[in-house]
Amino acid sequence: MKQNTTIRSQIEEYIRQSGMDLHSFSNSIGMDPPMLSTLLHSNPLDMSIEQLDLITAGMELSEGKLFELYIVECLGTTTPDWERIRPFLFRCAELNRHECIRTVITYLVEPTNQSVSIFETAEFLLEQGWKEAAAIMYESVIETEESSHSERLAISYYRLFQIYRTDGHKSFMIAMQFIPYRHRLPDAYALDGLLMLTQLFAVKQKWDEVENYSDELSQLAETIYLKQQQWEDPEFNPARPLVYYYGQGYLFKAGSYEHRGMFAESKKWIAKYADMSWLEGLDETGLKEVQQFNMFANANLLSIEIKEGDLTRVAEYLVFLKQYPDELVDGLTTLLDTSNRNNVFIDEYLDIFADQIAQYRINHKEGWSNQTVTYYYKEPYYTYRFHLFFRKYALYCFRKNLLREGLENVLKSFRLSFNINSKDGMVNSMALFEMHRHHSTQEQQSVYSEICKEVWEHEENLRPFGDAVYDD
Repeated sequence: MKQNTTIRSQIEEYIRQSGMDLHSFSNSIGMDPPMLSTLLHSNPLDMSIEQLDLITAGMELSEGKLFELYIVECLGTTTPDWERIRPFLFRCAELNRHECIRTVITYLVEPTNQSVSIFETAEFLLEQGWKEAAAIMYESVIETEESSHSERLAISYYRLFQIYRTDGHKSFMIAMQFIPYRHRLPDAYALDGLLMLTQLFAVKQKWDEVENYSDELSQLAETIYLKQQQWEDPEFNPARPLVYYYGQGYLFKAGSYEHRGMFAESKKWIAKYADMSWLEGLDETGLKEVQQFNMFANANLLSIEIKEGDLTRVAEYLVFLKQYPDELVDGLTTLLDTSNRNNVFIDEYLDIFADQIAQYRINHKEGWSNQTVTYYYKEPYYTYRFHLFFRKYALYCFRKNLLREGLENVLKSFRLSFNINSKDGMVNSMALFEMHRHHSTQEQQSVYSEICKEVWEHEENLRPFGDAVYDD
């Protein structure tokens, strides 16, 4: 648009070129002619976003085409008018016009602190599912909130962590910003915040951190239940039943010991979530959670006993995996890990689940990205499970001298570990590929090089944020 262009001049130019008059144009967009005339002659321009949309459509312009002018003429006043600002921000979010949201925020924060209204708007945007737009608003609250002890500030960090928790490349940096504020959250939010931290560090395979945050989660759940009796308060509304957080704290703590090979210690914590029916106030949803954790406990005890070398439990484990197919990828990982460490082959077990393994391979083609694959999971922790499965499967193939098949699995593991930004996973995958490179096809080398390039470009893009980002 030309300099000094206004909405009024745009309308006048359109009317002139189309051969209409103001009255005809008003009728064509379904607006009363005196109203349009009054709008155009008001100073400053007194127009709602709904009226702007009617005019934009009548001028045959794309949706949002006049937003930049609207910000200057209708919103850039010294006194923020939230009756007009909110509908405009909602429309920007709906059209993904995030640059306009940023511009409006600049107008708002310069003359006066509007963090309360910005925060309330962010909460509404998030509730509607406009996550990126909400993130912009929460970032503004963080930048302008005057009190470091403000609950709004803590919730804003928590919300950003929520929004970006599935982004393998942003979640860690945002989590580091959230951690100092986790104790300032309302308890219902703190439960989910601690669970997200526990899951994040499990993906990073930082088991000491997993143990730390799983302890905090269990202790908070216990405090709420046993000491505060807060679970009886009708205004206490966590996202999941309180028993869920109880169980998750124990589940991840047991898992942290299992992954470190401390099997006896892991069994102690498995017993904690194996039977939680003693908790009072369990409704139907809570009882289902109790049953789910009992199933997890049985599965994890079987898994540990097999990893300890008791192969007599394999038959029972196979029955369990057929009954609970959602646990299959973890079960196969357990079997592969046990076979690799004990130098035995388990083809007869893998053949039972050949169709599912074949589907895993299809769903995880070499070199796929998050944008090109549709699959049933979205959470990084589930991506981590498949990354681990393909790595163990690669080692199994190498032991059987199935070198190219092993390399295919290495590449799948490499891609998945990059998607969740698991440095340990990427290093292991790169080492395995280089050890067997001379057996790779030209196509496999090309895929490997492409992923390496993505890793390098990602690390280069992080450099301006400082060395602390790399310590994950």
